[in-house]
Amino acid sequence: WPASCTPSRQGSEIPGVRLLKSLFRRTGSLVGLDIGSSAVKVVEIVPRLHGPVAKVGCAPTPSGSIVDGAIVEPERVAGAIRQAFTAGGIRKRRVAIALPGSAVIIKRIALPPTRDARLADVVTREASRYLPFDPDNLILDYHQIGASARNLDDPIDLLLVAARRETVVGYAGAVAELGCTPTVVDVGALALQNVFEWTDGGETDTSADVPDDASVALLDVGASATTVNVVRGGASLFTHDVPAGGNACTEALQRELDLSFEAAERLKLGLPARGWTMADAAPIIRGAADTLALEVRRTLELVAMGTAGEGTEPVGRIDRIVLTGGASRADGFEAALRTHFGGVVKRLDPFRRLTVSSPAAGDSAGANALRTSASIAVGLALRAVDER
Repeated sequence: WPASCTPSRQGSEIPGVRLLKSLFRRTGSLVGLDIGSSAVKVVEIVPRLHGPVAKVGCAPTPSGSIVDGAIVEPERVAGAIRQAFTAGGIRKRRVAIALPGSAVIIKRIALPPTRDARLADVVTREASRYLPFDPDNLILDYHQIGASARNLDDPIDLLLVAARRETVVGYAGAVAELGCTPTVVDVGALALQNVFEWTDGGETDTSADVPDDASVALLDVGASATTVNVVRGGASLFTHDVPAGGNACTEALQRELDLSFEAAERLKLGLPARGWTMADAAPIIRGAADTLALEVRRTLELVAMGTAGEGTEPVGRIDRIVLTGGASRADGFEAALRTHFGGVVKRLDPFRRLTVSSPAAGDSAGANALRTSASIAVGLALRAVDER
């Protein structure tokens, strides 16, 4: 994201936490921390003479500690974060964290011509027209789209981001439990866009480049939700969290084979459970994966037609679907997407321009797990990378 953004007043009201205040600017050295409902992922990008190195750590999120995107057991979550830092050998304590899409509101809005000096006041005043909550209970930030090419008499096109104050404080508090400084609070969908643009921008095969005017759907399939961000020409056109993810496959195994959640998770990963094997589980997983792919298709069809939500403009066809997220490895999910969308589906490799330093990357299974699950954490860590 560009480096120019005037922070909103709300972001400065909570001492010690620059909540959303630096959302659209680069900052100093940072550790990207993605707190998911099933796993915590942490990434630090370290410059080296031969190219940047990614130090990566991960740890399971305690069951029940995050409910509907809210941290309800911060001490247990803090323990998982500590474990992930240790696993990655990461010592730095300035952290960029991401809120789940269900916890934020992202809107593209238009304002009348306004001088930059008054823009923060105007955004704060106008926010009540676009947001369903009292602005006094929200943390706000915004970014001017196409600001460099705008004349003073032109309307102002903004990307407005808001989150409930208590949600932001909950995530920041879990990080502060470790003595870390939550320097930036970002949004998962926008961090995903960061890593996509960074890796695609360094594409060596020019035939694989995404044209500037292409509409690209970025999908991060997590355990309990699938983050969708449709982008074109570097601008986010639509973001949404589909309230379904890899847990749908686990729950289908529980239901059909009468298994506990833990046993169903083992079976989903290809490990035998209570006498059942992957051969028994495969058709059940494929059925659940196809249902999830169908939900994604419905969402993208609404986006293409411009009926996905208030203020959504039609984007026409989706030219490419970029897939990532730990749960996207579920047997049959990528194949199900290809059934619905054809050959436009491509996997995102967040480490394509990085050398990975992690014990988990020592074997192919561990490397593949990191490659699919760490995209948002890499996108957060990229906030500290200077392209020069």
